[in-house]
Amino acid sequence: MKMTEPVDSLSVPRHTSDIDAFLGGRESASFKARNLRISLKQWKMFHAVIDFDGFFGAADNLHVTQSTISHAVAKLQEQLGIPLLELKGRKAQITEEGKILLEKSRDLVRTAIELEELADNLRHGWGPEIRLAMDPGFPPDLLMQALHSTASLPQQIRLNVKDLTPDQARQALHDNEVELAISTQLALGFAGRQLIEIEHIAVAHPDNPLFALKRDLTIDDLKTQYRVAIAGLNHDGAADAGCRLPRHPRPWHVSSLDRALSVLRHGVGYAWLPRYQVQQWIDGNQMRSLPLASGASYKTRLYLISGRALAADSAARTFADALHACSERFS
Repeated sequence: MKMTEPVDSLSVPRHTSDIDAFLGGRESASFKARNLRISLKQWKMFHAVIDFDGFFGAADNLHVTQSTISHAVAKLQEQLGIPLLELKGRKAQITEEGKILLEKSRDLVRTAIELEELADNLRHGWGPEIRLAMDPGFPPDLLMQALHSTASLPQQIRLNVKDLTPDQARQALHDNEVELAISTQLALGFAGRQLIEIEHIAVAHPDNPLFALKRDLTIDDLKTQYRVAIAGLNHDGAADAGCRLPRHPRPWHVSSLDRALSVLRHGVGYAWLPRYQVQQWIDGNQMRSLPLASGASYKTRLYLISGRALAADSAARTFADALHACSERFS
């Protein structure tokens, strides 16, 4: 049925039919090869008639004439070969077929809009997400601060974060698996800049026998204990600071800070841990720093490395700048 006269309002029945059952199962080969006859603009005008209570409301919202809306909907019905609206007095009521196509066509228009937005974002360097390789020693609070500082941007920054060792981060950069990497080692061929320095201290539980010696501890004293080491933490900075970490015949490797603290609470073993992670435990007398005669602490540098040249207005560049800004306040 053709619609030649505009109507003032729209009445939509309450009952709906099963869309998926109506449309059937798999696409046929002929459907895939069919040329599209209907434009997105036509679907949008049909939606506007539904959403704004008739032709007058649709025309007012889209800033076109009522005859333009009427012609577009009539042409749409003619091309489909089925009625989408039917007149009842001066009201246009959506048909059962119209209800079925309404939501499917909404998905079509929504997908088209999202596709154009994605293309525009990619053109400006805003990909769907930022892939970040992160050293396990990097403070997660700084990551959250950087995200919060970018919350007002028009595009929501999404992160895909992986805890990786320096070697793993370097490989991820070479394989183009990440846009950014936070690592203790710069990667040859990639641009990087220092973010922060992390202070590491040797700690143990107050019940550890080392404290019973009541003197400054030596490297030989440490060798009597397990050294609890968290996977991924790099202690190369100890050599730069003049600290000689003993090589233990019996290191105890754990996967996380919580696991390391759980081991240390038994009073056996010690660990080199970032001060920012254990300061609260020291303040609560649940851990103590070891009184080493020399090299009681050391610092490692963490760098932010770019996997490729970052456009000035890209999401990765914006987030990288936010990380640097937040890290400048870290102490």
